[in-house]
Amino acid sequence: MENYKTIAQTGSHEKDIKKSRFIAHIAQVFSEEEANEFIKKIRQQEAGATHNCTAFIVKENVLIERMSDDGEPSGTAGSPILNVLQQQNLQNVAVVVTRYFGGIKLGAGGLIRAYSSTTAEAVKEIGLVENRIQQGFELTIPYHLFDKFDNYAKNEKINLENKQFTADVKCEIYLDLNIVEKAVQNIKDLFQNQIQLKETQKTYKQVPIEAN
Repeated sequence: MENYKTIAQTGSHEKDIKKSRFIAHIAQVFSEEEANEFIKKIRQQEAGATHNCTAFIVKENVLIERMSDDGEPSGTAGSPILNVLQQQNLQNVAVVVTRYFGGIKLGAGGLIRAYSSTTAEAVKEIGLVENRIQQGFELTIPYHLFDKFDNYAKNEKINLENKQFTADVKCEIYLDLNIVEKAVQNIKDLFQNQIQLKETQKTYKQVPIEAN
């Protein structure tokens, strides 16, 4: 497991270039099989298109990269789409850029710019997240300390998840691995060991990446 950047959600972006319609469809995928399923779905959805050009990067045991020009001149579609993903260091992303030909040829350079810009604009519009490995904890908090802890968590940008109000307040938090030791010690010190912390599993959590 390692931290990696990916898109925030499934989405699409459309633009017109010299009367041709270009539509970038993007999804977060977790295997080559999922990527191929997404591509198949979009190709069926856009069956009337002139081209459905594709690229994806997924991390299984190794990094897998695939692309297809789908009938466009070699190197003018799949490669530019893949290059956008590579330049932004994205993983677990599949892209299908659909083209409906409008009657005006773009030339090799025009096609490269069209496919790359449509992909880049889609990524920017949809937004990015970092999938971070975080350590989970179950917390048991006495009622009289909950408001204070809630304020502490907000200041430290720690999300309280799955809150349950029973005899005490129970919730879950997830911490970046590089701050676990310090954060746990802070909680123990600030709340005088009155909050119980039980370590659970490590998991990926999505953290938004602010656009430049």
